[in-house]
Amino acid sequence: MKLTITFQKGIVILLVFFCQAALAQTGFPKPLRLGFNIGMDKVTVEGMKAAKAAGIDCIEIGMGGIVDTARNFLKPDAAVFEIAQRARKAANEAGIQIWSVHMPYGKNIDLSLGDEAERKAVVEMHTRVLRYVAVLKPHIILFHPSWYLNRGERPLRKKQLVQSVKALNPLVKQQGSIMVIENMLGPELQHGPVRERPLLRTVEEAVEVMNLLPRDVYSAIDLNHIKYPEKLILAMGSRLKTLHVADGTGREENHYFPCNGKGENNWVAILQALDRVHYDGPFLYESHASNVADYKSCYQSLYAAAFSTGPALSTMLAQKIFPLTGQLGTLQTTRAFQTSIQPLTQGYAAQLQQAARNCTDRACLAAACSLSPELIRQAGDAWVKEYARNARLKAIVAGLRKNETYYRLHALKDTAYLRQVWENEAGNINRIFNIYIKGDAPRYPKIDSIRFGIKDKVYPKTLKDYLVQVAGNAALPATPFHAALRVLELNGRYEAARFEPLQEGLNQAPFRQLKKTNWSRYAYSLILVPGLGPEDPAVTLDSGGARRCHDAAELYKKGLAPFIVVSGGNVHPFLTPYNEAVEMKRYLTQVMGIPEMAVFIEPHARHTTTNIRNTNRMIYRFKIPVNKPVLIATDANQTRYIRSNMSKTALRDLGYLPYDNMQPIAAEQTSYYPNKDCLQTDASDPLDP
Repeated sequence: MKLTITFQKGIVILLVFFCQAALAQTGFPKPLRLGFNIGMDKVTVEGMKAAKAAGIDCIEIGMGGIVDTARNFLKPDAAVFEIAQRARKAANEAGIQIWSVHMPYGKNIDLSLGDEAERKAVVEMHTRVLRYVAVLKPHIILFHPSWYLNRGERPLRKKQLVQSVKALNPLVKQQGSIMVIENMLGPELQHGPVRERPLLRTVEEAVEVMNLLPRDVYSAIDLNHIKYPEKLILAMGSRLKTLHVADGTGREENHYFPCNGKGENNWVAILQALDRVHYDGPFLYESHASNVADYKSCYQSLYAAAFSTGPALSTMLAQKIFPLTGQLGTLQTTRAFQTSIQPLTQGYAAQLQQAARNCTDRACLAAACSLSPELIRQAGDAWVKEYARNARLKAIVAGLRKNETYYRLHALKDTAYLRQVWENEAGNINRIFNIYIKGDAPRYPKIDSIRFGIKDKVYPKTLKDYLVQVAGNAALPATPFHAALRVLELNGRYEAARFEPLQEGLNQAPFRQLKKTNWSRYAYSLILVPGLGPEDPAVTLDSGGARRCHDAAELYKKGLAPFIVVSGGNVHPFLTPYNEAVEMKRYLTQVMGIPEMAVFIEPHARHTTTNIRNTNRMIYRFKIPVNKPVLIATDANQTRYIRSNMSKTALRDLGYLPYDNMQPIAAEQTSYYPNKDCLQTDASDPLDP
């Protein structure tokens, strides 16, 4: 199997998966079980009970220390059996599953050795080790495919590996276990003057070799062994049975702990790829955490960045970005409306069909999906006429007004309001096509751009395939509306939907605390900490952001406000898996000792203006007193910007100032009062409308 997919900056989604309706995300995946690897002689009752209490479900036992690199056994059988029995008993008593066993490996412990007698000796050694392993009763037994190779012997070594696997797999199956082969590190083929990297060093080679092996031999993926592990996950698909979780550069055996900020893996991409292939094994760390509790907290952070904790992403995207158009697409309309809209629908369908046949570039595809100004105007006329005769449409408009979704348009009469909202949303549907299909620059290109390079050939093909599917049954406004959402999904741009609803998840404890708060005791309603995104993709929390949190914690401890709100999305660098608000809350609660119930996250803002705007939205939605000022706690540079140039940026980007009565308090502190203009939905930024 040859992979021909082009990736940009670690692009991590195999687009063909998105073409299959069956794989459309209908909700958030069930969190994976957690595990870590440990030497067999290190498994104790006390250690296992502590691990279980910290959220660990299973372990992988390493069989190192049983044989040396010359295949000499270092302990008598009785001693090894005793250690294995003790480990098994300790795990059982703690309620921890022995998920997997990592078989010995080394220079001469190589299933692919070219010398046939030596290869058979390695198989015999593994056969003896399997007798010890049988005591542990693991679900998975993991083997390395090879050690380093000599130049020019790769084809031979692949054949030898196949022979060894065929000999050992029946023995593994007799124990009721599954045999898996691990991918190996290999950024380049050559390693030194005479050696080559081990087998399974690339996606292509892993696919090739796995296809040579029996179908009941499966894949283990070490996330530290390859530059973009998500590619290998997607290539292995259902054949993936277990993981070694560690971060790295793909160039060396780093085995960094994923949340220590040193590696280069895109964890959002990895977790989403695991979900795509329906991986149901554990998230099994082959990296060391300073505290056993860190395994769970790290995974929770990665999961939150990838999936959040609310309703289905596509549904939430629709509700947040296009609150009117999403409802219009499912509205039962009158026959008169259907008659008036039919020519527009037919014209749009013909536009899509022609594009599916003739378009050869992304600009053509974007134009084909877009709604013309005349179509938008005529559709607006049709909706205005329908308003007078359709009670359900009146109810939709009334609902938008009640929720204050388009607060700045409230002075308009209902029909003018309906037309204006429709035109705004239709125009921003076109904006999505222009940015995330054609590749036009968004307002902030460094962080909000399309994720596919101009030379990418898979993305346009995926879009054309999608147009073929929908063109024959096009409807207005449902077809362009769903196409816009599909384009965002293809780009992995779920930012607006993550962490919703905001009163749940990481905000559940402080949200419950609101009703218990005696507001009269405090000068401010909230201490707002704007996020500061690092430019290094391996850094989870910028040092400047940590300093802002430190200063806010001191203000909180002085009793100035009952809550801190940390504000910032998945922003810097481009396509970062780390959410500023989540990482700042972790710092405040775990490092600064602030109670979890005192820290809200606002996880969507991408700029200073929206740090304020989105915090104000929470104030109104959560019924936090609006007659108390908010205290912004940040560094001196951002404070100067907030008090001077931010007003120009806000008027340019939002069309209004997202605050009232802003006042300087100290060199790094500013206060303001919220205003209701901030409730206005702004789909011109679909990542944070």
